[in-house]
Amino acid sequence: MIGSRANAASVGIVRWHPAAGNLDASLQQAPLSKVLSDISALTGWDVMVEPGLQKLVSTRFEGLPLNQGLRRILGDLNFALLQGERGEKKLYIYQLSLSSATQSLVADNEAHPKSRRIENELIVTLDPDSPETIEQIAERLNAEVVGKIDGMNAYRLRFKDAAATEVARQDLASNDSVAVADNLEVDIPARLASLNFGNSSRPRVRIDPNPDSEKVIVGLIDTPVQAEGVSASEFLLPTISVAGEGVPISDEPTHGTTMAETLLRGLEMVEDGGQGSNVRILPVDVYGSEEVTSTFQVAAGVVAAIDSGARIINLSLGGQETTPFLQELISDAHQQGVVFIGAAGNEPGTHNIFPAAYPEVVAVTSSDRSGGVANYANNGAFVDLMVPGHSYVSFNGETYLINGTSASAAYVSGITAGVAASTGAPMVQVESQIRGSLPKPPSN
Repeated sequence: MIGSRANAASVGIVRWHPAAGNLDASLQQAPLSKVLSDISALTGWDVMVEPGLQKLVSTRFEGLPLNQGLRRILGDLNFALLQGERGEKKLYIYQLSLSSATQSLVADNEAHPKSRRIENELIVTLDPDSPETIEQIAERLNAEVVGKIDGMNAYRLRFKDAAATEVARQDLASNDSVAVADNLEVDIPARLASLNFGNSSRPRVRIDPNPDSEKVIVGLIDTPVQAEGVSASEFLLPTISVAGEGVPISDEPTHGTTMAETLLRGLEMVEDGGQGSNVRILPVDVYGSEEVTSTFQVAAGVVAAIDSGARIINLSLGGQETTPFLQELISDAHQQGVVFIGAAGNEPGTHNIFPAAYPEVVAVTSSDRSGGVANYANNGAFVDLMVPGHSYVSFNGETYLINGTSASAAYVSGITAGVAASTGAPMVQVESQIRGSLPKPPSN
């Protein structure tokens, strides 16, 4: 579906192609505030601007990726598109500091928070002694099995509509051999802004070339990670995809790519690169070519990462709703010595954000320059640690800023991997050291 919005002064039009993530614009001396209101109306984003910004926009382009299109519209202004804790997105427009963007431009059709439940799907887990197979259950309930997680006996069932899903839920609720959970949507958690200067310095870590050295593997549960044009490439293991083959755009880094680079920034805080690092990053793509994934795919990604040797799992994603299915998986894996690092959420407040709010997950929020919690970051009682939430990422000769608790979690995953690699200690001891040594939010 393509959305378009012509401004009232007849000085231009903006079009949004959500499937491709592209923008078109034909603008001639259009007031910036009107253009941003149109973008908000088309996308459902809340646009926050620095008070007093005034600008006339003249530009024309077609089919530009979001980052490039916004850059053409905004000129020398900075921007960041961040994910809120309930799945909503906010676009911040500012000159120097994101914290200056305090004025909201409310669109006529501003999106309201909604449940993230996929209404025509259920996650069904069978006991080993279940008298029915999943195929028999699906046939009886007129459902389609669209996914499975080996080793968990867990399946993703799709029904024709929400009503059929509720009938199936009631049917299965009385079956002691079956556990049923909702499948929840999970958006890509944060966006990035391009900065007006060249390449930043790459992380000061280098790889240990010894193929026989024992590796510390970090499972990066995220969007596709690009292996070209980034300093993290030599640390990357072959990608595992549980959501089909995603095709990363080539002109700007994906969220997963920025997390891999940020993870190395955390690693260099522990390792100076002198001996070479035996840390490796295992990209696990749970989004494919889509803008959203699901808790089922996140769980499948976690299982795939652990089965491939990951003992640290980075979860720079999440939402406000919980599902026992994912919680049980994380709890069981944690008991086996796997460390989970989760992002606390990019919305000021104290709401629980999952999976970070599960007790087995090290929940990380973002700090500001004064040592407090960043003004965009969550500080619920579940939050364990607080580290900076911005990371500078070099990609194909250009520098990008990633901002949010996603980056904070990736920093801590890198630090955790560095401690594990340098000490050789059991992961339970490594987690205890991380929880005890890194800064905590002032209220915690």
